[in-house]
Amino acid sequence: MVFHFPPISGGGVVVIVELANKFAELGHDVTILTPDLEWKGEKYEPQLNKKIIIQKVSTPSRSNLKIAARRCQDNMRKKGIELGKQNNYDFILSIFHPFHLVPKAAVACGKELKKPVLIKIDDAVYEKAKGIKKIQRKIEKMYNSKTLQNADKVLVMNDFTKKLVNEYYSVSNNRISIVTNGTDLEKFYNARENNKRVIFSGAMYHHRGIDILLDCASEVIDKINDVEFMLLGDGPEMMKLQEFVSKNNLSKNIIFKGWVQREEIPEFLAKSSIGIGPLRSTDVTKGALPIKVLEYMASSLPVLAMKGTLPEDILKNGVNGYVIENSKELAQKIIHILKNDDLGNQMGKNSNEMVQKFDWKNVAESIISEYQSINS
Repeated sequence: MVFHFPPISGGGVVVIVELANKFAELGHDVTILTPDLEWKGEKYEPQLNKKIIIQKVSTPSRSNLKIAARRCQDNMRKKGIELGKQNNYDFILSIFHPFHLVPKAAVACGKELKKPVLIKIDDAVYEKAKGIKKIQRKIEKMYNSKTLQNADKVLVMNDFTKKLVNEYYSVSNNRISIVTNGTDLEKFYNARENNKRVIFSGAMYHHRGIDILLDCASEVIDKINDVEFMLLGDGPEMMKLQEFVSKNNLSKNIIFKGWVQREEIPEFLAKSSIGIGPLRSTDVTKGALPIKVLEYMASSLPVLAMKGTLPEDILKNGVNGYVIENSKELAQKIIHILKNDDLGNQMGKNSNEMVQKFDWKNVAESIISEYQSINS
């Protein structure tokens, strides 16, 4: 039971699609229950296993995602119970984000059907809010705490998120298990090209820190005048970032590619030399595991990210990239890698070796093991 589903785009939707496909490939019957929403953004249209059944549920305010996120709960619960009585599902899996109530509906279905509910955390918390939004966040926290406390298992990406969920939502540690995100290793080229391209892939939000990357660009360009900063994706910060580039005459070296189809991403990564992870440490990015970073690693790229964002099993300082603390250090590390091909190649090789355990098949099998542990 999920809120975000194609044609909606985003990292969370990739998680859902990849897991569903792997469950089906492993021989399991999969039904996806999701609100019938009107999506006006760029469309993500992945290939889904033919064994997967998709049930779209009528949803009030379907053209306004923020409102639909709250109002979808009742119809999702009713349809989930109806389908559950018709089909003997083994367990219910839902993906958590603090702004929608699909996990709450999933927990209600599990209680009615006497089936275990597993909730995988996408983003655990919002960035800090002020004014009326702060009140809204308190109400959402109350609902979400009860939902997570009543799930049979809450699946988080690492120890940092486990501690956060335990303390912020008061979920007991014995209900929380670590199950990471993954990547499809077969889709990516595992050889790094020694060119001068630095790449970022993903939505351009403030907490991603793309402005910090652009702040350091002039220093890098002064040392390596043919360097190329390739930015894939769009988002609310994009116009501001484009204005900065234009104002500072950086357009020759900084390319805003905009939205690209997912099947095109491996080609862009294969022609790059460095992958840029989160560059601002916030409540959202601390201990996170963005899909894009695993894709950089699958493409044998060194990774650069701000201290306090990526977990150590993803980014080992000096091994498969660098942990940086400010824009100046970011510029220094980019220059250092681009001027030392052997170092970049070795770091890329280390990235590829480290990412092998994050294959989506392993993630899907881990979730099934968590379900089995509930009944054992």
